[in-house]
Amino acid sequence: MKTLLRLILSLTLIAGAEAADWQTARVPDKFDFTGTAWLRAWVKVHDSFFLKHERNLFEESVGVNIRDLTGAHEVWVNGKKIGTGGAFPPAYQSAGSTLFRHKVPVGTLRKGEWNEVAIRMHVPSGPGGFLGDAPFIMNYEQECIFEGEWEFRAGDDYKPGGALTQKPARAAFDSFHESQRVLGRTEQVHGPSLPPKESAAKMNAFDGLKTELVLSDPQIAQPFHFSFDERGRIWVAQTRQYPYPAGLTMLSRDKYYRAVYDKVPAAPPNHVRGADIISVHEDTDGDGVYDKHKVFVDGLNMANAAVRGHGGVWVMHVPYLLFYPDKDGDDVPDGPPVTHLSGFGFEDTHAQANGLVWGPDGWLYGCQGSGTSCRVRRPGLDAPDSPGAHFEGCMVWRYHPETRAFEIFAEGGGNTFGVEFDAQGRVYSGHNGGNTRGWHYIQGGFYLMQGVTPGKFGPPRNPYAFGDLPMMATTDPVVRFTHFGAFADGSAMPPKLAGMLFSIDPLHNEVIASRRMPRGSTFDTKDHGVVVKSSDAAFRPVYIANAPDGSIYVSDMYEFYIAHGQHYQNQIDPTTGRIYRIAGKDAKLETDINLAAKSTEQLIALLGHPNKWHRHTAARLLGERKDPKAAPALKEVIAKDTGLGAFNALWALHQSSGLDDATAVLALKHVNPSVRSWAARLLGDEYGINRNLGLPPARKEAQLLPTNVFDTLVAQAAAEKDAEVRSQFACTARRLADVQAFPLVAAVMGHDEDVNDPYIPLLCWWVFEAHIPSATSEVMEFFKARTLWDEPLVMQQVLPRVVRRFAVDGKRQELLLVAQLLKLAPGKEQATQLLKGFEEAFRGRAMTGLPEELITAMASSGGASLAIRLRQGDASAVREALAIVADAKAKPEDRLLYARSFGEVRSADAVPVLLKAATTDRSVELRKAAFASLGAYDQDSIAAGTLEALPKLPEEARAAALTLLSSRVRWTQALMAELQSGKLSLSLVPGDIADHLRMNRDKAISDAAAKLFPKATTTGYDFKKKLAEVETALTRGAGNPYQGETTFMQRCASCHKLFFKGGNIGPELTTYQRDNLGTMLISIVNPNAEIREGFQFITVETKDGRSIGGFQVDRDNQVTVLRGLDGQDVTLGAQDIKTVQPMGRSLMPEGMLEGLSEQQLRDFFAYLRISHPITK
Repeated sequence: MKTLLRLILSLTLIAGAEAADWQTARVPDKFDFTGTAWLRAWVKVHDSFFLKHERNLFEESVGVNIRDLTGAHEVWVNGKKIGTGGAFPPAYQSAGSTLFRHKVPVGTLRKGEWNEVAIRMHVPSGPGGFLGDAPFIMNYEQECIFEGEWEFRAGDDYKPGGALTQKPARAAFDSFHESQRVLGRTEQVHGPSLPPKESAAKMNAFDGLKTELVLSDPQIAQPFHFSFDERGRIWVAQTRQYPYPAGLTMLSRDKYYRAVYDKVPAAPPNHVRGADIISVHEDTDGDGVYDKHKVFVDGLNMANAAVRGHGGVWVMHVPYLLFYPDKDGDDVPDGPPVTHLSGFGFEDTHAQANGLVWGPDGWLYGCQGSGTSCRVRRPGLDAPDSPGAHFEGCMVWRYHPETRAFEIFAEGGGNTFGVEFDAQGRVYSGHNGGNTRGWHYIQGGFYLMQGVTPGKFGPPRNPYAFGDLPMMATTDPVVRFTHFGAFADGSAMPPKLAGMLFSIDPLHNEVIASRRMPRGSTFDTKDHGVVVKSSDAAFRPVYIANAPDGSIYVSDMYEFYIAHGQHYQNQIDPTTGRIYRIAGKDAKLETDINLAAKSTEQLIALLGHPNKWHRHTAARLLGERKDPKAAPALKEVIAKDTGLGAFNALWALHQSSGLDDATAVLALKHVNPSVRSWAARLLGDEYGINRNLGLPPARKEAQLLPTNVFDTLVAQAAAEKDAEVRSQFACTARRLADVQAFPLVAAVMGHDEDVNDPYIPLLCWWVFEAHIPSATSEVMEFFKARTLWDEPLVMQQVLPRVVRRFAVDGKRQELLLVAQLLKLAPGKEQATQLLKGFEEAFRGRAMTGLPEELITAMASSGGASLAIRLRQGDASAVREALAIVADAKAKPEDRLLYARSFGEVRSADAVPVLLKAATTDRSVELRKAAFASLGAYDQDSIAAGTLEALPKLPEEARAAALTLLSSRVRWTQALMAELQSGKLSLSLVPGDIADHLRMNRDKAISDAAAKLFPKATTTGYDFKKKLAEVETALTRGAGNPYQGETTFMQRCASCHKLFFKGGNIGPELTTYQRDNLGTMLISIVNPNAEIREGFQFITVETKDGRSIGGFQVDRDNQVTVLRGLDGQDVTLGAQDIKTVQPMGRSLMPEGMLEGLSEQQLRDFFAYLRISHPITK
């Protein structure tokens, strides 16, 4: 026992002596030492560091990040060296200001304990230390910044130790938050890997299939995309630069790895060279082996797809779509590339625009993932500062190489990677979630965005869509995720698998086959099973397509670490990649694959070929050649063929010479439904216009279809038995001029069987939505037809949405249209359906400002709610509504509704109820509404009660109270007396209210306000100097958008909304060109330089003595609606208005950025420039 006590005492003395050798030091900072020294601290990591999720994602993603540590360094965690920067003597080398990420091996950290992080440093001469940011530890989603007190020890006589069970007295960190520190390229960590042939041996194929390795590293690497040219050669986009664009510096990012960079990279050839390669590979002897390899272009930067066509090679080189001319086909660019499109986003490079593929209609298709946004422009056609086509998140787009039209073909989907066309020309893509094999896209569709969480994605782009199309349903338990897929459509595939969707799942290293089953106008899927599975965990299939030889090819990124966050953490190997062939075991590969050498007649003969690649390539070549001799033969195929050849000939004819009227009529009545569907679609392209986002060709208005063609189209729509064809007819109707669109969609809506179809009801509604407000009168005229009101699809699906559209904005003229529709309703059943749409429009909103005509119509329909009876002055309704306002247990939305209503429905009994709610209720929104409604009542008790409560009001409600007090002279005089006497603090009055008081029409009030609130002079204020100062500050470091959000909420959110957060007084910023820093800076620093239309501040004097300031949000010959400084709307009858005075200035004050440090400025602008929401 004595021996044990002596040992414990000895260890205690040693530990105490060691602790005495350590000093405290601040990090980041300089340390005065020469030679070698140590820093150490302890961290208790977040529980998520040990979460078992998708192959140990979180524990595999742990790293200690270091930047700007002078000299050389080593990092140790729990006694284990995890990384080195630079080199220690004798071959000393400084690490410089390089960013280092030192991976923490799995099993190193101890859960619930204090893990030691020790840093050994060496400098030949002092001082040393962290000269920039503090180091930090992070996993996939959480991080802890080691900023603060560390322990420091000079010398090299320390041996790092293990974790502690008790919290140390100092240098202890346990504050974790969602990861947002800027990252960059560092030394890359390669996961476990096998040579190509060994990995290929671990591929297992089922159902009579076999796999063959056709290309591999080092010949190719990172094959994100491949395509086949008309000679059957494979073009590979080797995206080796991923994930960090060369030449850019990350300024900020969010927890989803969506970043803001310091600039937009220049397009080639003036770009910063990167590592990406476009290569072409050829099988010269037809033995199935690629034996000739050539680099077409290298040094690219974020190039992820390439296809050949129209005399050159099209390359998706984000943010640009480039065209490299190569007319002679020698695989050497004829000159520098032509930039056809610009403005694709690269906030998250794993979700950037990608997947180039030629559509059967001659357009070039691509897609965009969930983590990026775009503002697409066409250099040479669109001005550099034009709005462009702005879109946030997932979508499919297309571009016409001849007309230069750009269209967003369909909006929404999963994290879209790749575009697939099936045999009939339908469009598909995959999903990065579970429970589906992907999305079936139709023209102009609005689909469910990948997520609806407000913390990650913004609101729907079209607020009037009133619904979205679903992904393909399945009853199978589909685990995450089906990245992309291709349909088996080739002669080398087993017949029993023909037409099945081959989906790739990179997370589980497999390919799955699924059948499609019609579900109305779209499809469900049923899994057949796994057809290819690798036991090599690094097999990561990322692209799949039908090949010229009749097989299916799959590209393998070949990465042990597959999550994009791991790639941003530099856990990636840019030197690996493989491409496999999947074919039947005994299948004969097609060798007749050089279509470039074939004549027009031979190409036409291939339009019915069993291989999709042959059919589609032949149609494309016929379109490019535009041989006039082809048209008669193609028309004959359309007329006589009933299968594949018919619609492939239709595509070829469209691309080469266009559809004449006779062929269009023939195609619309064709026995093959795909021909009928495509005839309608091509007519819509030819005569209509894109009504989704896009950039049009020269013609911007729809032209009318020839009479005989249109009559045939409408007749066929009325008689059409195929739901999928009817859905395309509705899509086509949306593109046409209203005079033809409405009769066509009427024929579609006549099919009662479509009332619950997954697509058709919404497609029909979107026809009318596209023509509101441009053709509102025509919409109203259309629905005067009595027969429409008896059709289930019209009554249950379309008309309720028409009413909702007219009601949702609350504009008086549109509400009057609702009244007209209610009068048109032939019975109570129809009126009930209309009222459902009306109620949906006002869900969560006050039913105020309703025209008397609408109130009467609603009452006559038998659907008068309490709100309507209140508006009619019903005494019992007044009592019931006041009881609800006073009842703290009533529904909050109901209390808010009726509190606002009493601002228009005046009742003396309302004053005490409203005043109590305004001054004592827990709900700030109810208080604001009550204060706004009290402005309609001229009772001095209101001012007295408000003044008494003012100092105790929450800040959000105080603005509404001050707005109320400044609306009537007597009340304002009482307010000024309290302020002058000192009973009320001047600090209670914000700047915008002070401005309003200084401009009061009563001279005594305005003079007193000028003395109490002297306006700061801006004479001599140098806006240019301030702009320069802010611009310089923004270049000096990185910003934190999460910290910047706090500044936005404090300084901007009372007026402006960004995504889901903020007020509705000033312009919404979500779609504003926030990527244009110059324009945004001017608007903030000098807000009066340009005032957005519709946001000029005005003052209205009423005949009953009120003075109300705000923005005019609605006006007609009967009412004016103002939105006040408190965000509340006030409706004023024209008969009540005395004068309207524009103030000629912006409500936004100058000096918005004053008082912010440089770091706060960087944080603020990092938040303003986010392309997606970052918090809920």
